Amino acid sequence: MSWKGYRVTSPFGWRNHPIKGKRSFHTGIDLVKSHKAPIEAFTGGKVLFAGMGRTGSGFGGYGNVVLIEDKNGRGQVYAHLDSVSVRVGQTVNAGQTIGRQGNTGNSTGSHLHFEVRKKAQAHAPYGWTANRQTNCLEPTSYINNYGSKTSTSSAKSNLTVDGKWGNSTTSALQRALGTVVDGYISDQSKNSVTNAFYGDTIKFGSGNEGSLVVKALQKKVGSKQDGLLGPNTIRSLQRYLGTVADGKLSRPSLVVKELQRRLNAGTL
Repeated sequence: MSWKGYRVTSPFGWRNHPIKGKRSFHTGIDLVKSHKAPIEAFTGGKVLFAGMGRTGSGFGGYGNVVLIEDKNGRGQVYAHLDSVSVRVGQTVNAGQTIGRQGNTGNSTGSHLHFEVRKKAQAHAPYGWTANRQTNCLEPTSYINNYGSKTSTSSAKSNLTVDGKWGNSTTSALQRALGTVVDGYISDQSKNSVTNAFYGDTIKFGSGNEGSLVVKALQKKVGSKQDGLLGPNTIRSLQRYLGTVADGKLSRPSLVVKELQRRLNAGTL
């Protein structure tokens, strides 16, 4: 497991903010050992930032931070540290101590906030963007698959190719696209597409926020990135996968079978 020796206290994704009290998107994962326990780098890389994050720096509220650029050009952020033990420009190895667990910045208790920013920058804002949902990769899948050539987008699955899009297909798609893996597509409206899904994989809502995995899928297939599944998104997926492009999702579906095959092969 990626987090051996840690206890996960807050996963990646939507949550009620522990300080502000309102719903917000958590860009990383919160991990706990013990206060001032040594924090080791999960992978090797080059240190781009080490020290106290300031407002406007891309690390406002993060407390003591270490930012490491990994071999994929991603920015791995270790935040709320009690102290740091590396310097900017230094190359670190996986397992090397980079600091100690702490409670600095906007924090309600001693822990490590770890996030993976899609782009590593050696200057402010250090890969941070205002759109929190698209700013970072889901860290568990990323670290679990880090050693493979396709570590961020094409972990192989073992789906039954039956054309039925349910929770297992959604989980496989989430792993492949690097979003939170929970088997659910959140905040959807009821339409001819979402009504064709199996099980409880669809969570209906206002549609104001949409789904993170749907946005990632829409980006890949060249559809409007609103996070909502509908005929236009399915049509784009059908074109991407080379099936009949009619914008319809039948029960079972030819395009879902092809999607399942691609997810099994790791070739999405």
